[in-house]
Amino acid sequence: MKQLLFLFSFSLFFIPSSAQDGAKNDTSYYHRYPHKLAIGPLLSKKNTVFAIDPKTQAGPLRYSTNTPTKLGVSVGYDWLSVSASVGLGTLDPDYKKEKGKTKSINFQWALNGQSLLADLHFQINKGLYLRDQPAPSFGSGSYYVRPDIQTQIFGVTVRKILNSRKFSVKPPFLYDAWQKRSAGSFMLGGELIYGSARGDSAFVPSGLSAGFPGAGINQLRYMMAGPTLAYAHSFVLRNHFFVTLVASANGDIAQTTEQTTAGDKNNRWYFTPNLSMRGALGYNTQNWELVASAVSNRFFIGANEKDIHYQQYSDQFRLAYIRRINAGKTIPSVMNWGRKIIETLGFGGLID
Repeated sequence: MKQLLFLFSFSLFFIPSSAQDGAKNDTSYYHRYPHKLAIGPLLSKKNTVFAIDPKTQAGPLRYSTNTPTKLGVSVGYDWLSVSASVGLGTLDPDYKKEKGKTKSINFQWALNGQSLLADLHFQINKGLYLRDQPAPSFGSGSYYVRPDIQTQIFGVTVRKILNSRKFSVKPPFLYDAWQKRSAGSFMLGGELIYGSARGDSAFVPSGLSAGFPGAGINQLRYMMAGPTLAYAHSFVLRNHFFVTLVASANGDIAQTTEQTTAGDKNNRWYFTPNLSMRGALGYNTQNWELVASAVSNRFFIGANEKDIHYQQYSDQFRLAYIRRINAGKTIPSVMNWGRKIIETLGFGGLID
């Protein structure tokens, strides 16, 4: 609880009260449609991985969530965009019941303002399986399943878009804008991340523990904070076809605490780079948009044992077809009421 309160306080400090630079966007480069209802079907797939990577082994151990591709609908108006979906189950060839059941609470909110890109992370996953290890000799089933392993990521990453007059990050990810000409922008910001992983027994299977560094670890937690440097660019062809790329590098000061099954604890302070990447390609017009996008966040976690390190990362893929239509009267009045509350609290720059 103390870590969550600290994260919340830090995020309030880090997110500026007014992210806008006071300048309107150049409509010859991109046009916004905040008063249109953006609605349409989407396909989405998300995986979260906790990896243990020793230098002395042929490859890392990657514990992954087992989640199916989902079919749903996206609805957005002005400052709010939400989606609802249902899993396709075994229609997804990557989803198999033999990989176990994952229980997840994943709330990743991307704040795509005119001059702000912020990611709020809230992920809890329990029940993982070992990827790239079908029919392992140290397991009894088709996959090595760990229903006891739980991973968590909480935090915020904030970036200020420096060229917000000509470049918008909204079209591929929020669907309420149309980038008509190629443009890019550097971004500056920072992040704070708290994460953990724990299991009832050691992360490393007993059949692989011989000679494996840190084989007795069954719990770890970490905290990271530092500045962010990013660059984004949209390449637009004939006003409609586009490719958008966003890359962020974070230089974080971090601390890791590890605990063994015997109850021994060790702490370590270190410097680590973390990466966040976005990409999208599609076709955009005034009234509709077809776009495929991917978002990836990677956190590199140090260990007390010099011959091993950890990673936690998540990858999300989307395919969406969006129509922009008139919103009527009720939706605008409700959203304007919500906007006034947010602006009164001093966070209007997050949604402009």
